[in-house]
Amino acid sequence: MTLSTTGIPTVRPPRRRLFELSRLPKFALALGAAGFFVIFFFWPLLDVVLRSISVDGVMDWAQPQITFDHYLTILQDEYLHLVEWRTIVLAVNSTLLALLLGFPAAYFISRLPAKAAGIILLLVLIPFQVSIVVRLFAVTSILSPNGLLSEASQALGGERFSLLYTQGGTLVGTVMYLLPYMVLILYSGMTSVDHNVILAARTMGASGIQIFFKVFLPLVRTSILSAALLCFILALSFFIVPAILGGPREQTVAVYIQQQIDLFQWGVASALGVVLLLATLVLYVAVIRIGGGFQAPGLGAQAKGVSAEQRFAWTPGTIFTGIVTLVSLAVLLIPVLIVFPLSVGETQTVVFPPRGFTLEWYGQVLTTTTWLDPTVRSLLVATLTGIVSTALALYLARVVQTAKSERTKLLISGLAFAPIITPAILLAIGIYAVELRLNLAGTIPGLVFAHTVVAFPLAFAMLNTSLASRGLDLETAAWTMGASRTSAFWKVTVRGMVPTLLAAFGLAFVTSWDEVVLALFLQTGPVKTLPVTIYQYLESGIVPAVPAVAALLTLVVVAVIIIQRITQSRRSAAAARAHQK
Repeated sequence: MTLSTTGIPTVRPPRRRLFELSRLPKFALALGAAGFFVIFFFWPLLDVVLRSISVDGVMDWAQPQITFDHYLTILQDEYLHLVEWRTIVLAVNSTLLALLLGFPAAYFISRLPAKAAGIILLLVLIPFQVSIVVRLFAVTSILSPNGLLSEASQALGGERFSLLYTQGGTLVGTVMYLLPYMVLILYSGMTSVDHNVILAARTMGASGIQIFFKVFLPLVRTSILSAALLCFILALSFFIVPAILGGPREQTVAVYIQQQIDLFQWGVASALGVVLLLATLVLYVAVIRIGGGFQAPGLGAQAKGVSAEQRFAWTPGTIFTGIVTLVSLAVLLIPVLIVFPLSVGETQTVVFPPRGFTLEWYGQVLTTTTWLDPTVRSLLVATLTGIVSTALALYLARVVQTAKSERTKLLISGLAFAPIITPAILLAIGIYAVELRLNLAGTIPGLVFAHTVVAFPLAFAMLNTSLASRGLDLETAAWTMGASRTSAFWKVTVRGMVPTLLAAFGLAFVTSWDEVVLALFLQTGPVKTLPVTIYQYLESGIVPAVPAVAALLTLVVVAVIIIQRITQSRRSAAAARAHQK
C-alpha cells in the first residue's frame, strides 16, 4: 500500500497478475491456432483411422468393436491389388516422364541470361497457376475423338482415335500436372550451384561431358531426388486427373476411395486412405532427409541467369536441352491456349477446329445464374480463405522466428506443411465426416475452414521466408526506443511486409479458388463453387460455355502474373538504385 498525492492510500496490483494478463492475447492466439488444427486436421485424420478399424466403418462408442478386416481386404482382394498396382505404375511412369522432360528444361533455363530465363519461367508459371479443371477440360478436348490429336492424325493420313479413359490419357494429364513442380524445383537447385566449382574443373582440363556427369550432376543430385520424390507423392494420391481422364476401367486408389464413400463403404475406403497416408509420410520423411527441408515450388522462382563468366553459347548440349524445353512448354501451354479457339465455336458441342465464330457463350457466362452464382460463391470463399490463411500463416511464422528451441521450430514448420503432403482424398473424407457432426457441411464457413487447411501452408512458406530474411534487428531497435513489442511488430515488421502479405493472400486465394476435391465432398446445396461446377460438366458432358469460362479464368491468371512480375521488377530496380546511392 502507498499514499497518493491526495493522501488517499492506493494498492498496487500484484505483479504476477499483471504478468498473467499480458500473456492473455498470446494464449488466445495459441489456443485458436491449436484448436483449428485439432478440429480440422487431427480430428479428421483420427476419424478416418477409427473408421478403418470399425466393423461397419463407424465407431460405436457405446459398444466399440475393433477389427482389422478392412486391412485384410486390402491384402486379399485381387481387384484392389490391381487398383494399387495401377496407381503405383502411374506414379512411377509420370514421375519418370516429368523428370525426362523437366531436367533438360530446367538445365536450359538455368544456362540462359536472366531476361530470357525470366520469360521462360513466366511461361512455366502461367499453366502452373491456371486452374487444374481448366487444364483438364483442355486435355479432354485434345484427347477426344474430335480433338487436336485425332484431327492431326487424320490430316496426316491416319485414323481417328481417342486417348480418353485410357492409361495413356491419364498419364498425359498427370505429367502435365507434375511438370511445373519438377522444372521449378530442379531450376532452383541448379541455380544454386557454385560456378567456381565448374570453372575449377574446366581449368583442370575436364571436358564438358566430364564436367556435367562428374561435377554438375552430383551437385544437383539432392534436388533431383527431392523433386522426384515430391512428384511421386503427388501422383500417388492424385484424384482429379484419374477421375476425369481414367474412366471406370482405369481406377486408382484415390478414385476407388471416392467411389466407396459414395456407396457408404467407409471401412475399406478409410483403410485404403490410412495406407496411402502412411506411404506418403514415409516418402515425405525421405524428402526431408534428402533435401534438408521442404520448400513449396514456385514461391521463389527468380530468373538468376548465368554469370558474366558463363556466357550462353549454343552447343550440342544446349541445342538438345533447348528442343526438350520447347516440347515441355508445348505440353504445358497447349492445354492453356487451346481453350481460346474452342470458346468461340458456333456448334452446341465442343469440337476442334471450331466451326464458325460467336461470342454467345461468353454472354451466357457473364449473364446467367448458372455461372454467376458459382463464381460469386468461389470469390467469397476464396477471399475469406485468403484472409484466414494469411492471418494463421503470419502467426505461425512469427512463432517459428521467435522460438528459441530448434525442435519447436521444426515441429511447427512440420505441422504447417503436413496438410500439403496429406492425400487430398483422405482430408476430404475426414473433414466431411467431422463437418457433418458440426453441421458445417455445405456452408460457407465449412468451406472456408476446409480450404484454409490446404491454402495456408503456402502462405506460411512465403511469410516464414520473409520474416527469416528480415530478422529482429529493426524490432529490437524499436524496443530500445520505448515501443512495446506489439507496437514494434505491427508498425515495423508487418508494415514493411505489406507486399509479401498481399502475395501470401493472393497465393491462398488462388489455392482456394482452384480447390476441387474438398469442395466436391463438402458442398451439399444446389450452388457449387466454380471449379466443382466445371468438374461436374466434365463428368456429365461439356457444354460450349465451359471453354468460355476456361478462357476467362486463364486471362485473369495471366494478367495477375504479369502485374506481379512488373511490380516485382520495379521494386527490385528501385532497391538497386537505392543501394547505389
